[in-house]
Formats: sequence, C-alpha cells, structure tokens
Amino acid sequence: MSFGLKRLIYRERRRLVFVVSMAFMAGFFFYLRADLYVFGVHLAIVTGLVYAAVVGLCAMLVCLLLPSMRFMIEAVAVSRFALSVFVLVFPNFGYRILADPAATACVVVLGGLMISRLLHGRIIRETARDWRDRIVPRHAFQRMPVRVRGNPWQYRFVGWMDDAVPIRV
Repeated sequence: MSFGLKRLIYRERRRLVFVVSMAFMAGFFFYLRADLYVFGVHLAIVTGLVYAAVVGLCAMLVCLLLPSMRFMIEAVAVSRFALSVFVLVFPNFGYRILADPAATACVVVLGGLMISRLLHGRIIRETARDWRDRIVPRHAFQRMPVRVRGNPWQYRFVGWMDDAVPIRV
C-alpha cells in the first residue's frame, strides 16, 4: 500500500501542492482579521495549517479512491480561496455566509463548478452504455486519460496539472 501511495503522491504532486497551498491561504485569509493567538501564534496561521492538512488529506483520498473526480479538487480549492478573499474584503457580508455552513458549502461547490469550466474547459465523460453506467460510471474508480474540449490555455493547464497529455475532443 505504501508503494502505491508514494506513486499516487508523486503522480498527483502538482495538484496536491496547488490544493494545499490554496487551502492554507484560504484558512489564513478567513481568520486574518481575528486578534487571537494560540500558543503565541496568530490564529490565521494555525487555521491555515489545519485547513491545509485536512484538505490535503481529503484531496489525497479523492485522488486515490475517486480519480475521475480529481479535476474538481483544484476548482473547489480556487473557489474556497475566492470566498476567503471575499470575506476578507467584505467582512460584514462575508461573515454572514461563513456563519451558515449550508450557504458556505453551496457557494464553494457552485463556485467550483463554474471555476472548473473556466480552468479545464469541458471535460468529456464516456457515454453511458446501460443503466449501471448511469448510476456508477464504468471508470469512476480508475485514473483514465482525460478528454478535454477547450481553448489551448485550458488544454495546457489540464495537461500540466494532470502531468499527462489530455486527449483533445
């Protein structure tokens, strides 16, 4: 298992570093205005480290268990970071969103869906052959080459992030 985990971490290194960095910055910006310290360290740094650890672990699990969803990881990370900047710039309205976990989740996930289209273009999935494929896609648990329809910048970004050449559609 550790050999497979090492190979997974190496293969997903760019995505994991990107997602962990964005998670740290999001946690940092969420609590930057707080004047609290934990053992002499500002709460923003502690929160950023906790966000980075938890999100990094979850990203690794998604890459390991559901590799077909790996492209949503960085889109949701960018969405979370954008929300944290919004909260930092507009604290009166931003903290109301943060106070409601359902609203926060909706903003982050819907933002991730929109950002995924901007970052990746359109990722083409295999067509469903039967009813089983509609419920659980055939290659949901396998890391397959991604098929992308988008502009050249999106094609290069997907190829760089995935560390593999995507298939143009």
